[in-house]
Amino acid sequence: QIQGSWILVSMQNEQDGKRSDVFGPNPKGSLMIAPDGRFSIILMSATLPKFAANNRKKGTVEENQAVVQGSVAFFGSYSVANEKENAVQLNIESCTFPNWTGEVQKRFMVVKGDEMHFTTPVAAIGGTNYLVFKRVK
Repeated sequence: QIQGSWILVSMQNEQDGKRSDVFGPNPKGSLMIAPDGRFSIILMSATLPKFAANNRKKGTVEENQAVVQGSVAFFGSYSVANEKENAVQLNIESCTFPNWTGEVQKRFMVVKGDEMHFTTPVAAIGGTNYLVFKRVK
């Protein structure tokens, strides 16, 4: 059920009983889960700034900071860790948050129709992330 192409609908973080939008009210992103055991995830704010220099290598400190804090992408292989718990093991080969590169992490993915509820129990910003994806048709 989890395999396929998914588009991000919402992404919230919960810490100390409070929920907040991680990348703003209309985040952008995709999740690809292939039958061959590979995955890729790209998540970002809808309001990333354009670089004034029109050159990715010539961003200002502020532009670069906004992009780093407003996006994350990672990929690798996956396996179903526990079907009853909807637990999936992600073997992260590389990530734009380098601390995750090489890690094995657990996610929880529950599919109902064309919607997936995706939980990251230990988010890179602390707390727990709750994402909702819609299946691409």
